[in-house]
This record gives sequence, C-alpha cells and structure tokens, in this order.
Amino acid sequence: MIQHILKQIWIQRRRNSWIFGELLLVFVLCWYIVDYAFVLVHNRMIPNGYDITDTWQITYPKSTDEGDPADLDRFVDKVKRFPGVQHLFVTSWWDITPFSGSYNGSVIQLDSTSQSYHVQEKLVGSNSYFDVFNIRSVITGQPARLVLSDFNTIMLTQNLVESLFGEENPIGKTVYFQKRTYRITDIVENQKRVDHDQPGYVVFYPDRENNLSTPEISIRTGTNFSLQQFKHEVTQDIKSYRDVQRAQEFEWGITKEVRIRNAIMIFFLLNIALGVIGTFWFRNQTRRSEIGLRMAMGSNRRKTQNQYLVEALLILTLAAVPAILINIAILQAGIIETLGQGVDSSSYITAHKWLRFLITNGITYILLAVIVAISAWIPARQASKVHPVEALRDE
Repeated sequence: MIQHILKQIWIQRRRNSWIFGELLLVFVLCWYIVDYAFVLVHNRMIPNGYDITDTWQITYPKSTDEGDPADLDRFVDKVKRFPGVQHLFVTSWWDITPFSGSYNGSVIQLDSTSQSYHVQEKLVGSNSYFDVFNIRSVITGQPARLVLSDFNTIMLTQNLVESLFGEENPIGKTVYFQKRTYRITDIVENQKRVDHDQPGYVVFYPDRENNLSTPEISIRTGTNFSLQQFKHEVTQDIKSYRDVQRAQEFEWGITKEVRIRNAIMIFFLLNIALGVIGTFWFRNQTRRSEIGLRMAMGSNRRKTQNQYLVEALLILTLAAVPAILINIAILQAGIIETLGQGVDSSSYITAHKWLRFLITNGITYILLAVIVAISAWIPARQASKVHPVEALRDE
C-alpha cells in the first residue's frame, strides 16, 4: 500500500510540490517553537532548591540608625511570638533571598590560578535563614548549617561542587574566593534564580558584620497563621515572597519577555495549524471525484480514508527529512538561543544540544503528524460518505 501511495505522490508531484514546500517551512518554524517550549517546561520541572510557600517579607518601619536598636529587638520578638510563626530571619542584605542577586560578579576557583566560575554569593548571619527558605544539605537531608563562628568556612551548591571537584568529596577541602581561602563545610541543593531558568552556582558564607541598619525580616508560617490578624496586631508592611519574586521578575523584564515569547509561540502555532488544516482540506475537497471513483471500483470507506491519511503522513515524512537537515544547519550556526537554556557544562538535557535536538524534532514531527492526520482524515471521511454517482456527476 505504501509503495502504491508513493507512486501516486510522484505522479501528482506538481500538485504535491507546494504542499511539500509548505510542510518543510512549517516544520522548521515549528521546531523553533517546540524547542523554546521544551526548554521552558523542562526548566520549570527542575526543583528550585528552596521553598517560598508560606514565607513572608516584613519591612521594619525605620532604620536602626534613627532610633533605639532595642526597638528592633522588641519588634522581632513580637513577630516571633505571633501565633503561626515557625522560623524567623533578620538581615539587611536585600539580595539574600534565593531568587535575588546575579551570577556575573564574584568568581570562585580551586586556587588563584585555576579555572574560575561565576557565582551568586549569599552572606548569611544566622542559620535560621535555611529554616525559613527550607534550603537543605545534600549530605544530611536536613536544613543546611553554616559554621557562623568560623569566617573561613563556606557552603557550595551541588552543581558547583561537581564543576570544581568532579566526583571527589569536597568536605574539608579549600577554595579560593574573594581573594581568600575558604574551607568547605557542607553542600546544599542546587538553587534556581527564576522558575524558567536552570540552577546557577551559589555560595553561602558567614556574614562578618551582620549589619542591621535597614533590617528586613523573613518568616515561615504554619497553617494557624492569620495574615489579617498579623496586619492588625503587628504591622501592615508584610507581603509574601511569591509576590516579591513576581515583582522582581517584572522589574527585571523577565515577565515581559516570557509573555511576549509565549504570545508569539501561540500565534504561530495557531497559524501553522490553521494553514495546514486549510491546505489539506482544500486538497481533499478537490479530489472528491477521485474518491468517488475509488468507491465505485469497490474500495470501502475505511480503506479510502486510510489511504489519504497515509498519503498525507508520507508527504510530511518526506518534507521532514530536508527540514531536519536545515535545522541541523541552524543549530550548527548557533542561531538558536533559547531563554533559560543553561550552560554547556550542565548535566541537564537542555544543555546537551544533540540530545535536545533529537527530542524536539521528534516532538515537532509528532505534533505536525497529528495536525496533518486530522486535516487529511476529516475531509476524506466526509468525501467518502458521498455517493460515488454524485461525486462523479460533480466532476
């Protein structure tokens, strides 16, 4: 049957050539859309390495330089004793939250002459920070703990440890950071800055000064916490860290970029689907007499429908071959740069371009095959219901 259909495709090559060309271009465009969507979905499935559910940011109403420092202690104690508050952390570092800061400033090395890695640094003045954001040690599975009394100690994320030491145990070994040597005391789970991105390299080390001139209080709450009661009895200056994260992503332009890309992706997918459906619909409607002739010669409806369905899928398959070759050329040229794709040294699928290439092209083929199958089957099914005599009379 397939050999017969291939002969039919060749005989009707003039009619099929423009469909072939359309599917080729559609395949390339659809691959780019699928690749972008695959990266975003993949990265969102990666654990953040922290948990900001039921966490809140409280802004202290005044600077400690303006009043009695004991006022801060009384305020913190009031927050701590409020029903439902499980953990509390106080800091003046605005970028200490897991989703703040950048990876472009500080670098870390095994020594002053070895390869360097850009890292996001977190100055921590209290281990309650790890309780509030539920940042856990890879070794113990419990909330991480810094040796706060030793300012020469440091904790690294697991992906950074793998880049620096490979499979070696790093505990007790030293790294070169901020022009000093630090001893590694623990390894924490990988940390993501934003949901659609891959984890970056993060280091945690003790805060020497623990300056609280403009304090910010972070809390984790339980089920018995009442936000309205807290605002009434303690302070109105409280907001969830989920809202803080959304606000920061909006300020950085991340929200706008993702929305624009998603809108473009949906727009093109709808146009691709409508274009392919319209093409095959028109094609099969113009072949009503051919379908009627096949029915008159004894072909049943199911066989006729299957033949046109297989024919459409074969045209797609033939178009997919040069389309994939074009995609390879695009990939090799480095034209594709997807948001959140990560670095080449990452162990994630999205960082391995050929594995990702095979997966996304496979998804593209399946997606287009479904669209093409529906586009060919529905008009072929309707045409096969027409009486052969009526179809031939129309011709």
